[in-house]
Order: sequence, then structure tokens, then C-alpha cells
Amino acid sequence: MFKGIRLLILPLLLLIAGAGAVHAHAVVTGADPPDGVVLADAPPEVIVRFNEPVSLVRAQILDPAGRDVLVSDGTRSDDGELRLGLPASLVEGTYTVSYHVMSLDGHPVAGSMIFSFGKISGQVAGEQAARAPGEQAASEPSVWRYAFLAIRVALYFGMFGAVGGVALLLVAKPSDHLRHATRRIIAVSSVTGVTAALIGLGLQGGMLLGGPPGFLLDAETWLIGAKSPFGRTAISAIMGFALIWIAVRTARSAITLSISAVGSILVLASFALSGHVVTAGPPKLTVPPLLLHVAIAAFWVGSLLPLLRVLTMPEASLTLNRFSRVAVMAVPVLVLAGIVLAVLQVRDPNALLTTEYGLILLGKLVLVAALLGLAALNRVKLTPALTRGDEGASRRLSRSIKAEIGTVVAILLATAALGTTPPPRALLSGSQANLFSGRTVDAVVALQPGRIGANEADILVQDSDGRPLEVVEVTLWVSNPERGVEPLKRPAQRMKTGRWRVPELVLALPGAWQVEVDVLISDFAGETLEGQIVVQEVNAK
Repeated sequence: MFKGIRLLILPLLLLIAGAGAVHAHAVVTGADPPDGVVLADAPPEVIVRFNEPVSLVRAQILDPAGRDVLVSDGTRSDDGELRLGLPASLVEGTYTVSYHVMSLDGHPVAGSMIFSFGKISGQVAGEQAARAPGEQAASEPSVWRYAFLAIRVALYFGMFGAVGGVALLLVAKPSDHLRHATRRIIAVSSVTGVTAALIGLGLQGGMLLGGPPGFLLDAETWLIGAKSPFGRTAISAIMGFALIWIAVRTARSAITLSISAVGSILVLASFALSGHVVTAGPPKLTVPPLLLHVAIAAFWVGSLLPLLRVLTMPEASLTLNRFSRVAVMAVPVLVLAGIVLAVLQVRDPNALLTTEYGLILLGKLVLVAALLGLAALNRVKLTPALTRGDEGASRRLSRSIKAEIGTVVAILLATAALGTTPPPRALLSGSQANLFSGRTVDAVVALQPGRIGANEADILVQDSDGRPLEVVEVTLWVSNPERGVEPLKRPAQRMKTGRWRVPELVLALPGAWQVEVDVLISDFAGETLEGQIVVQEVNAK
């Protein structure tokens, strides 16, 4: 048993040691000219700034007549700046800029903005007045996101079934009958994984381009998907699944076991080549817990179907006890690695209740707790009953394992959803967030982009326990006494429960600004929260 474990772990340790540099999810930190501005002089180019380097997928700049005036020769992405070229001569009116870029973790980032030269075009003047500056287009059209989510789930099933099945063969030493059944599961899982990875390339390309489903018929869509970070994931996974399939379709020998182990390592490695987790920090901090988490989860989940088959066989008790001995040692590592990954992604505990990612993660944690409960029931009560030969023990254990499988399906859906949702640490990386505490309420003020010029202030009002709080009114006051700037009053707009926004906050000077947040809790109660924000120079990195 331990020889089989070493066969999987040693290459995994080498993979962890060789982890390379990775980066974070891209967010917009500013633009020049700022969104919504009216300029007296025509700008030579449009610059969109991100918190990390990005790759341009496509862009356009529409003039007042709706013509694309983007100058390709002057368009490039360099060191976190997307530079879009403009012609030397511009007609007066409003220009609409839109872009699709790819962040270093392979996720699409799309946005749009407008600026006017000389005057605002009459056709868009009303739209500009009603539109919050800095508003971005949806980064991922729903049809692409949900299709890609489904493919990720299929890829997870393939990985868990193939890699988990291989691990079970190496660890549990099953009988010939169970080995044959497990090898069939591994083969089907490998084909599922290859199919999902191939389809995922097209969906990734379509998601980056942001076009209609018909884009899948265009070879460029698939090429863009292959060039993305997910392309590396897909290629590594396909190679690994192919090796596993070849190994299980060949007569059993030490060589085929080694081939299946190498294939498993390639499949596991694919999950460290793209995605949110591997871009959350230094690779030597993020990659080890990710690989440990995925490897142990694969062993556990991939063993469920074979274990369900073994319940009617004479060796059921022996196989289950072998599995349980390894699982008891592995589950604490699985949980600890999962906690590390969650902390890296969330950073701020309040984000668990105030962001889409946090709410999905909480749902996943509830499901994981239920899965651990079922596993404990099997270990403590149902497996010993089967060993003793109690009447009905096999039936009860079968129901419990089926419940585990159902819970795993829900967990994989949540995991896939997390993979297509920006994590809180990415949302915070493009803004300056400050906590202002009061007697009964707190306020988190996030300044975007936090540089001189046009800014946007998002305000989260919460109670002392960190829950979003519904209030009547919020007003923001900013001043710079050292530079002689008197308090500027900016009423905030209500967004949703606890969330308010000041869409236009122009701060012309760098340095420390004094901030007061007036919170009208009710018609008869209010509180003023005081603090400070720091405004950076335009060229600050």
C-alpha cells in the first residue's frame, strides 16, 4: 500500500518544487482620458491601466458617426497598460471605447468607456448622464460562462474518476473483479476528461472574444483558447488522460502502473497551470496546497464508485478498511489545504458575506461539512458493522456512499462556479479600501482607482458584526487641510443593501485626504465616521 502511495507522491513533490512564477486576476485601475470626460484637446491615444499585464484580444474606438477609428499601429499592451491608438485628427463629439483583454490567469476582462472631444454628441448625451463613470461591460457573456462552467464540471469528473481510480488501484490492492471494474471507470473518466478539455478550448476562446455562439465555427476562436492559460491546462490534462487510458487498456504490469501514475501527475499538474488559486500569490505558497487538495480529493471522490461496486463482493470489508486507513490520514491535510486556499482568495472575512465568490464559497463549505459527516459515519459506524457482518450493513453503507456521491456533484458545481467568479482579493487589488469604525456602524470605503483625477468611491455600511446594514442616507465629505482644500460634499447613491457609491469624485492632489462618512441610520439617529485615504500620483504603480 505504501509503495503505491510513494509512486504518486514523489512526482507530486517534484512538481511542487518546480513551480514557476504566476500572477493575479486583472482589474482596471484607471484610464486616460478618464471615463466620461470632455476634453478641449484631442488625445493622441487612449490608455487603460490594469493591476497586472494583460493581453489584447480585440478592441475598437467608435467615433460620433459610429466608425471604428482605432489605429492598429499605435495599439499595444505593455506593463499593465493597454494603449489604443487614435488618428492624428479627430472630429468633435463623443467616442466610445470597448476592449476585450485576457488576464494572466486566463480569464477575460472586457470593458467600455466614453470620452468627448470639444462637445458631447447629442445622441449619447442623455446616456452619458445616466451612466455611472467607469461602468464596465460584462466580462463574460452568460452563455459562454455557463457553458464553460459545465465543461469544468465534466473535466473535474474526468480527473476525479481517472486519477482517483488509479490511486485506489495503487493503495487498496483490490481483487481481480474489482480491479477490472475500476479500470473501466478509469477508461470512461479519461475519455470524459479529454472530451471536456478539447471542448473547453473553444469555449475559452469564445469567452475571451465575447461573441455569439457561432464563434465556435471560427478556427480563430479555438486558436485563442489554445493560446490562453487554459490551453496549457487542457494540453497537460489531455496528455495525462491519454497515458492513463493507454495504461488501463494494457495488460497489468509494473510499467503500466508507472505510466498511469505519470498520467495522473500530468492531470493534477494541469490544475496548477491556470485559474484563480495559482495566481493568488507566490507559487511556492499557492501551488503546494492546491496540488495536495486536488490530489487527496481525487483519491477520495474517485474511490466512491469502485467502493460502491465492492459492497456486494466478499472482499468488501478488507478493501473498505484499506481505503479508510489512508483516508483518515489524508482528510486533515485536505481540510487544512482547503483552508489555506480559501484564505488566499478571500483575504477579508467580510467578503464571505458581501461578494458573490464569498457566498458560493460558504455554500461549498456547508457541502464539504456534510460530506465529512457522511465519511465519519461510514468510518465509525457503517464500515465496522459491515466487518462484523451485521444484517443490512451493506445496504446502509451503499445508501451512505450514494449520498456522498450526490454531495460531491454539488461540491463540483460550486467549485466550477468559483472558477468563473472573480475572487475578493482580485476585486480589492484594483482599489484602495479603508475601514472607518464608529460606535454602532462601520464603513468600508474603496477608492477606485485611488489616483489623482476622476475616482469612484464604493461605500459598504455594516454593523458591528460585519453584516451589511440598511440605512437611510450616506454622504461623503473629503478635504485636504494641508493643501487648503475645504470639505467637498458628495451624496452617495444607493446600490443595494449596505452598498453605496459616489460615482464622480475628482481628487486633484496626491497625498493624504481627510474623509468623513455621514451615515443617517434612521430619521432620528446618525453617525459620522472619520478616517483618511491616500491618493497616488497618476504614474504610481
